[in-house]
Amino acid sequence: MPEAASYRKVDLHTHSTRSDGRLSPTELVDLAVEQNVSLFALTDHDTLDGIEEASQRASEYGLSFVNGIELSTQWNGIPLHMVALHFERDNSALLSIVAKNQAIRLDRARRIADLLVRQGLPDLFDEAVALAGESQLGRPHFATLLVEKGLVKDSNKAFDRYLGNKRLGQLRDVWPELEDVLTDLSGENVELILAHPKRYPLTVTKLKRLLSDFKKWGGTGIEIASGNERPDSVRLLERLSQEFGLKASVGSDYHGPFGPWMQVGKFTQIQESKVDLVWQNWA
Repeated sequence: MPEAASYRKVDLHTHSTRSDGRLSPTELVDLAVEQNVSLFALTDHDTLDGIEEASQRASEYGLSFVNGIELSTQWNGIPLHMVALHFERDNSALLSIVAKNQAIRLDRARRIADLLVRQGLPDLFDEAVALAGESQLGRPHFATLLVEKGLVKDSNKAFDRYLGNKRLGQLRDVWPELEDVLTDLSGENVELILAHPKRYPLTVTKLKRLLSDFKKWGGTGIEIASGNERPDSVRLLERLSQEFGLKASVGSDYHGPFGPWMQVGKFTQIQESKVDLVWQNWA
């Protein structure tokens, strides 16, 4: 593997206030520069809204910026995330998927509000929409409202009692099928990366089955390091990257200065010489 890619400090998985991050796109780019990142992608959940702002700020610094997005999908009933990278912003296939996922998110929020009402809580839908503002409406906004209204002690309790997957299990099947998303985007000159593979409830055997399908349907890479993962997990993903002929991507999955998120530009060290880096040939 050539050494040319090694000089860069790369972060290809971050989030801003346009989805569920704590910093605006501009603030996020400022932090990336502060952290000496030289190749950066904004990958908000199911939205491209922050890309123009982040790209403009990056150009002011001379920071290499990559268009990105984290798409919600499902495989065999399991919610999965896929990071799409290095695409043109007018990609019609991608824009169509984003529009569908936006509609799903709004409908899902309405259904979450209805389920909370059935559990004896007030209807929080309109307040959640207002609280979300420009960000992506989701469970964290309902959790915040539950805390503010004194209905739970903290956000963790909100998820434990009302918003966790066990409570909202019937909402797990709303996202588009991974096969459909990959089929629509394959051949569209976009890198399709399975995000944080070790965070899903999968044995190694099932993960291999997923990667086989992912590759077959047009996926091009996997995230071998995403934030503060165990080194042994990263080593496993490096091997799977080789085994399935998938490019390797990395990122902090940074959401903000609070919580379990790594700093921008930081993730468990990878062995670059043993994988095919997704950014290897990017200018």
